[in-house]
Amino acid sequence: MMGDCERMIDVDALIDGEAGEEAAAIERHIRSCGICHAYAADIRRNDALLRRASQTSEPRDDLEERLFGPQRTPLPSRRLMFAGLGAAACLGGLGLLVRAPSNVVEPDFRDAVLGDFATYIAADKPLDIVASEAAKVVPWISARVPFVMPERVAPEGARLLGGRLCWLVGRRLAAFNFEVGMSPVGLYIAGADGLTGLPDDGLREMSEGRDGLQGAFWRERGLAMGIVGALPETRLADLAATLQG
Repeated sequence: MMGDCERMIDVDALIDGEAGEEAAAIERHIRSCGICHAYAADIRRNDALLRRASQTSEPRDDLEERLFGPQRTPLPSRRLMFAGLGAAACLGGLGLLVRAPSNVVEPDFRDAVLGDFATYIAADKPLDIVASEAAKVVPWISARVPFVMPERVAPEGARLLGGRLCWLVGRRLAAFNFEVGMSPVGLYIAGADGLTGLPDDGLREMSEGRDGLQGAFWRERGLAMGIVGALPETRLADLAATLQG
């Protein structure tokens, strides 16, 4: 059975997006601590199981033990999520979680990215790394995401501000922040496997979002790419074009 480390609670905070400025230090600890590395992998598997369980009609009786083990105390938010699954199963016909209406679907890549950037701007959250040179930002991000970064991450005509890590659509994403004139622009990159809301390779799709934001989204070499901002559609499309191919 996996032992304990006093920093396992920090791993929970990191995966739930609550680590703030401590994210980089926690990532370094995970790479050096076998216990926390295994714990982080378990949490991510558990989250995936919970999402799948919410789409089934009847959670199995042994689901909690398979997710959390007989001894482990899970993060409260995950325990509440599991309790919600059980309550929905008991309520039956309401179907709030277990029997979801057929028109309710998981957020796609476009919706998740547009929503995250709108929230990020409104909350004025800090970046994980602040630098104007891609040579400083990209290696820091590359060491912390489970995919190979594309060759180009800086659109022509945009000024790099820095980067951050985020957890959307069940996976770790890289997010780069830019300014175009006085407007904030975000570039999001993730592994494309299993994602919805993306056009075929080589195509680009525009999408209107919340709070006046728009996005251009595409697939490239197994990656999901999205650039978002409060810019005219033609300007945003031009920025995206400088990153494609």
